[in-house]
Amino acid sequence: MDFPVKYKQLWSDWGIRVLMLLSLSIQIILIFLGRLRKTSTSKRIRMLVWSNYLLADWVADFALGQLSNAMDDSSSSNAIIALWAPFLILHLGGPDTITAYSMEDNELWHRHLVGLIYELIIAFYVLVRSLPNTCLLTTTILIFFVSIIKYAERTYSLYKASIESYRRSSIKSSNIKVPPNFLVQISNTVDLNALSEAFDLYYFCKLFFVDIYSRNLSDFRNSTLIEGIKEKGTFKMMGMELSYAYDELYTKAVVNHSKVGYVLRALCSICILMAFSLFVLAPKDGFHKLDVAITYVLLAASIFLDAMATIMLMFSDWMMVTLLNVKKLRKFSKLLAEHIFRIKRVWLKRKYWSGEMSQMNLISDCLKNYALNKAHRRSMIGWIKEKLSIVLETKSYLSSVDKYETFTLRTLQPIQETEELYDIIITYAKKLLDTYLVIEASNTSNSFIFQEDNYAFYWVDPSLFRLIGELPLDQQVLLWHITTELCFHWKSESLHPLYDHQIEIEVEENKQRSLEKDVCKYLSNYMTYMVLMRPEMMSTMGGASQLLFKVACENMLEFISRSVDNNHLLMPNAKVEEVCREMMITPITRQEDYFLDIAVVLAHMMLLIKNEKRWQVMTKVWIHLLIEGAQNTKAITHVKQLSGGGELLTFIWLLTKHDLITEFIDIQSSTIPNLIDVASKLSSTIKDHLPSQH
Repeated sequence: MDFPVKYKQLWSDWGIRVLMLLSLSIQIILIFLGRLRKTSTSKRIRMLVWSNYLLADWVADFALGQLSNAMDDSSSSNAIIALWAPFLILHLGGPDTITAYSMEDNELWHRHLVGLIYELIIAFYVLVRSLPNTCLLTTTILIFFVSIIKYAERTYSLYKASIESYRRSSIKSSNIKVPPNFLVQISNTVDLNALSEAFDLYYFCKLFFVDIYSRNLSDFRNSTLIEGIKEKGTFKMMGMELSYAYDELYTKAVVNHSKVGYVLRALCSICILMAFSLFVLAPKDGFHKLDVAITYVLLAASIFLDAMATIMLMFSDWMMVTLLNVKKLRKFSKLLAEHIFRIKRVWLKRKYWSGEMSQMNLISDCLKNYALNKAHRRSMIGWIKEKLSIVLETKSYLSSVDKYETFTLRTLQPIQETEELYDIIITYAKKLLDTYLVIEASNTSNSFIFQEDNYAFYWVDPSLFRLIGELPLDQQVLLWHITTELCFHWKSESLHPLYDHQIEIEVEENKQRSLEKDVCKYLSNYMTYMVLMRPEMMSTMGGASQLLFKVACENMLEFISRSVDNNHLLMPNAKVEEVCREMMITPITRQEDYFLDIAVVLAHMMLLIKNEKRWQVMTKVWIHLLIEGAQNTKAITHVKQLSGGGELLTFIWLLTKHDLITEFIDIQSSTIPNLIDVASKLSSTIKDHLPSQH
């Protein structure tokens, strides 16, 4: 089917111009939104970045092909078309804020290298076809030079972030020894000191991001880096480390913050300014006014984007660390770093991840779904469909096809970062890791948590918690999730009035207890979300976890239905607190909803613990489950999600790796010498029994 001539002419007149402006628009979107992936979980931003990332190369490639077809030996516009070609290669080089959308993109650096050669051949062809018109030749060559550098930078960044290259650089970086007096020299600037510590610690811990363990860990046995991470700023320190990891794997940071990178940055900026000046001075009589205007837009936008990239470069954490490590002119570079940091602290909000914990609550969702289904049945359409036995095949997230009562889980509003909340989580996690530094792989039980203050838990049957601990992680999460909900909504009044001085003590204790209670609630909903929505980060089988929660949801809906039928719950105004209370007072039936029965028994046992201890114990349980989930996940899984705003689970994983440094040192210092002695004795014995050689 042939297109009408008028449409062909319209495309001939406007096609290339639209493609050039579209390619430029994509670059502007990527440079500003690409950097937000590290600190945002917004689906809209991710969709925009993803779509523009995919479109960027396609639009530039297609436009370059159209340029080569548009060359006409008799046209005076060949020179300006030839000038547009290197702009497209410049766009293919991409902004500094995003080189890869996912880790898999880094493995395609070979394709980008071949693409660079191919695009250069086409651009060179367009340039040759524009001859002998040389009025814009110098301008074109300057942009050509810049575009080659930018495309090469992107290709090299992809190569450096590929798994094999990153692994080699990790092994190399682990051999770097930090000068013992380095941190002392910058100790008067605490925030800059933290940036430098985090950078050095990241480079040493890069091995963990590729699941490699160094034999040189003993070099850091007495390092202030290891001691420094035990202070209160642990969470912020780890945020900086993960930020450096993101920059190295998903941006041009490694290339830009090298000596060669700084030189190339200066050369590119100079060349773009020179190209703009030459174009302003060049005669434009033979060119279409619209083409001239578009060229001005391309040049001005290139200057603007280069200036923005330079500003981002100057105010990045990498730049401040680089200045702190300058040996020559050390006082000047340190002073410059301090000034940059002050400006950044005033004008820019420091944020290293999204600071959000996604939430999902089983009981709340069941209650909402039951109310919606009840309303549906009461409607005329619902009544007719029920009478006619018409089945609605509504597919839920849980991949089940049921009646119109199909259950659909909803994610709650994510919990925003609060300093107190994460301080409690990290404090408990560090205590658990320090207390149980080396845990045998077979011991996954929670029962060790109840070994403290045995006088408070004299009624605890260790076998119960040992059996719970032997359950798969997703089943433990479900069990403790329901238990936490039951305890959270349990109301009990004090039987004895308090005196004034006791009230003050009670208020202070209630404040701490309230924080721990909130931590349990948030972690419970968070772990439920992770097991169901992100099973790859929990080393659980997604299908099995979804089936488990599907059965639990069906049992919960059945329980709510029975309670409503018995007039124990009044719909549609029933609340989660009422459902929890009804569960706690309902006798155990030992029916199919055994998980609910076990959770109720467990909740009753938790309520027997003194009020001031209960939420401490349950916080330890959830932190233990959090650590278990983090430890069982491959490093590459944590690395992949850095581009999605970050996860609390990744922070816990990194904390376990910090703690593993000490553990590895202890094992290495005690086990390996003994192993060498035994091996030497065995070697001598074996040699004595070997037949002599003639």
